[in-house]
Amino acid sequence: MDSPWDEEISNDAYNGESHWQKIASDFTNAGYREGITAGKEGALQEGFDSGFAVTGAPLGRDIGRHPLPLLPPGALDELRNIAAQLADIRFSDIVPPDLEAEEHAREHMRTEGEALEMDSEELKDKKDVEGLEDLLAGMSASGNGKERKPQRPTMQDFEVVKKRLEALVGTLGLQIQLS
Repeated sequence: MDSPWDEEISNDAYNGESHWQKIASDFTNAGYREGITAGKEGALQEGFDSGFAVTGAPLGRDIGRHPLPLLPPGALDELRNIAAQLADIRFSDIVPPDLEAEEHAREHMRTEGEALEMDSEELKDKKDVEGLEDLLAGMSASGNGKERKPQRPTMQDFEVVKKRLEALVGTLGLQIQLS
């Protein structure tokens, strides 16, 4: 039979190889996540650039060149109401879920577990903060003591506000396309 030293050497070799495999896997996963993040940031920047060039800058120039007409009665109140409703809408309220990203996250949770617990903890913290925001928004100044659960705006709510804004913009004689 071999000496006990041979067993220790083979265990060390096995542990070393296992360690290197884990490191390689960690770097591969980190690189994959970095690639996804970079891709999303690139798409976000491209969307901003396009929106600014097509909508933001031309609208700003148009408004800057032409003085605004006198506001019809109630228009300022309507504009304030629209702005308040838009301020309550989060991107996550109206964007469809990214099913591919969700599946990818589930796959990593199955294979890595530990590394994604941090990500899921961050998501949990974000949801907790959003829940507190919703709770504060649901509190009324009337003090009637009745608690109501605030309901997040939906895509349909956004479309209604968008139509109201389009109507108001048309009333003011401005020509913009909200898409």
